[in-house]
Amino acid sequence: MVINFKNYIIFVGIFFVFILLNLAINANVRAESKDFIKKPPDSYHQSFAPYENPIHIPSPKPKGVTIRVEEKTTYEVVVDEKKLQTNTVTMDDLELIEVEEKNKINFHQVDCYFYAKVKQTQTKTTDYISSMRWREGQQYWLSDGGKYVEWDAWSEWYDNKTRW
Repeated sequence: MVINFKNYIIFVGIFFVFILLNLAINANVRAESKDFIKKPPDSYHQSFAPYENPIHIPSPKPKGVTIRVEEKTTYEVVVDEKKLQTNTVTMDDLELIEVEEKNKINFHQVDCYFYAKVKQTQTKTTDYISSMRWREGQQYWLSDGGKYVEWDAWSEWYDNKTRW
């Protein structure tokens, strides 16, 4: 009977420890759930004033009106003179591939056999104002058949030869 009593005490002790651990884990899970519901994650918190200077809204607010803007881009491109004489110029001859990363073109493996200075003009016109800007570039032909251009920066916008 003493042996049975010792087994019974061990069994009750293990059962008691199991219940305590279970209650502790459930209380912890409930606490985490409540905290999550009460407080959103930090990614939702940001400053209400993200700009350095205060924003001024005009009073009375302006009323917006839609106007039509016509944008026209014109550029020079060099084509083979024989193609012009035989009237065999194609759209491929008019395309220029703008070089964005020079290191993607390996000039040591591809020969460059033609250079030319070209110009691009952009005009924006409305019923009320017309303005334009331009940029120059260097066009070159490579032996792999590609015609590339490296553009300089755009000029500022000009309206009747007056800078905006």
